[in-house]
Amino acid sequence: MQPLNVHVAAALGGLFGSEEAADCAILFVRSSEAGPATAGSKRSRSQADGEEAEPLAEPLPAHTLVIRYASGWFAAKLPNTRASQQLDGAAGDVPLLPPTPQQQHQQPNGVFSGGDTEGSGPGNFAIRRLSGAAAALPVLRVPLGGPEEVPAARAAVQFAYTGRVAAGTSVREALELYRQGQYLQVEGCGAACLAAIGSMLEADVSSSGSSGTSGSGVGGGGGSAAEHSRAAGHDSCSSDQSGSVILELYECIRLWPDPALEPAFASILSAAEPRLVAHFGDTLAVLNMPELRQQLLGLPAEGLEVLLESDNFGTDDESSILLLLATWVQRNGDKLDGGTVERLCRLVRLAQLSPHFARVMLPALACARLASRAAGAGGPCGGWFPITCAEAIHLTSVCTAAANKEGVHVGLLRRAGVGMYDLASARFSTRRRRRSPTSRSSAQQPSGSGRQQQQQPPAFGWSISQEELERQLEGLRPGGTISLLADADSGLGAISARGFHWTPCIAYDHDDAATELFMRCDLPAAYGLDEASLGGPLAALARIGAARLEVDRWRGDGPREVAAHKVFNASPCIIVGDQGMNCNMFIKVPLTRQQPAEAQGEAVAVSQSQRAPACTSGGSSGLLRAWEDYLHGGRMTGRLVVLP
Repeated sequence: MQPLNVHVAAALGGLFGSEEAADCAILFVRSSEAGPATAGSKRSRSQADGEEAEPLAEPLPAHTLVIRYASGWFAAKLPNTRASQQLDGAAGDVPLLPPTPQQQHQQPNGVFSGGDTEGSGPGNFAIRRLSGAAAALPVLRVPLGGPEEVPAARAAVQFAYTGRVAAGTSVREALELYRQGQYLQVEGCGAACLAAIGSMLEADVSSSGSSGTSGSGVGGGGGSAAEHSRAAGHDSCSSDQSGSVILELYECIRLWPDPALEPAFASILSAAEPRLVAHFGDTLAVLNMPELRQQLLGLPAEGLEVLLESDNFGTDDESSILLLLATWVQRNGDKLDGGTVERLCRLVRLAQLSPHFARVMLPALACARLASRAAGAGGPCGGWFPITCAEAIHLTSVCTAAANKEGVHVGLLRRAGVGMYDLASARFSTRRRRRSPTSRSSAQQPSGSGRQQQQQPPAFGWSISQEELERQLEGLRPGGTISLLADADSGLGAISARGFHWTPCIAYDHDDAATELFMRCDLPAAYGLDEASLGGPLAALARIGAARLEVDRWRGDGPREVAAHKVFNASPCIIVGDQGMNCNMFIKVPLTRQQPAEAQGEAVAVSQSQRAPACTSGGSSGLLRAWEDYLHGGRMTGRLVVLP
């Protein structure tokens, strides 16, 4: 049975903001207390009743029959306000709405018309005052922290009339409405706001087409890359883009209710955390896709903590987790206290680092930490990672023993660490994260392959411009050598994998029949390991692990081919430092058409549905004639494929 005639309920809801039958006015004023209104907070009577308070918006006509029973705040306020104004006879001191155009042409006669206009308040709205008997009507002054709170406070009053959260409300608006609804004690407003946020999250999952884990989809044009692209533009408040709702929820963390006091919101967070992990997917995608990278950098510490704690946040190696954290701290560390940064750092599972990475990075991070403490420095670029030299040595030994499957040695090290380190912490955890997913790009498969629909490892495209190549060749003299660094297709400058930055390079000697393609390794600046923190330049070995470096070729109007490739394994070593060095393993790429492809292995054709116009060889000098099979669309192209 309906508690109220639906027509009456609709009529009452339609009275919001209307002067029809209005018997009071709500005026939002600036509070003398600093900070925004919070859920359940109370302002002093002098704030609400003081007529000297600065108005923040035009008065809102209201109806005591509605607001008295919908809001505990107004129910308590109304008797005091009416009695105060009747006793004080506040004639001429009650601000009311500006006149409507019709009222401007007739004699004022009513509660919200009449009187003279006396200037304007904030926002250039006119303030009108009552006179005579009308001055006895109550004006309810609602103290707010500032004009930015007015829309949510007005929406809370609207909810008192309608009992509904307006369609199209964003996550931020719903959280702001929740806060003002709690402040004004509007019955049912908080529950409705949280229900609306829950519905937005569900709709966001449906629009993304999946509630599971996102793939990296990098480089090769996989379907999940398109999903991540649709998730761009996360600053928008609309929920029609995949991932925008979950991102907006974490962007608004300062508006969150206390989950301990609001079980419904705790349930929302429980559902939101796996969706946040699914949105970002894995470290390779985040580090190498500009849109995802920017979204990560915009996350609050609590959002990053969700990713670092999750077993489902994929990675190629725990070293990439460390690089992701370093990248985030480099951007956000100066806004955080040391305790927050340390809490995040202790979520990296250092015991799972490869021994080659651990031998370089853990002592270096410990050295930087020690140097910053000695100098009284710190921050995101100086000794930011909390680790002692002794702990670095211990963990490096653990990583080495684990990689060599020396179970006895691992056990001895764990027993030795009892009482010295928190062996139950994530830092010493042996629980594995999900491996970075493969992308489903058929463009990465050889043409004619029966496995085109099978999953493929994530591939990162690179290219060298024809213009830059020709410029370098023009300056090449007999006996000379040129070297060119490739550009990552992502536009980020380098490819991030295995905790380092990788850049394909070519080297060519004058009049040589082939060029050499190799990898360069750089130490990411995000680690903050400069000469000042280390006491000198870093010279150490790094290994990319399992990866395949490829270069493309086109024969006339034929399809794209993988002209040559090199599979790296655990053995190739690269010297890392501020300037980076070259890999001692390289590919010989023949430049003459007569050179058989078999010299580097059988060329593999790659299907390609759309091709850019073929690139012509260089100008009259013919500098690029030997390179023309490798130039297409004005660029020499290839990929770095990160293998499991």
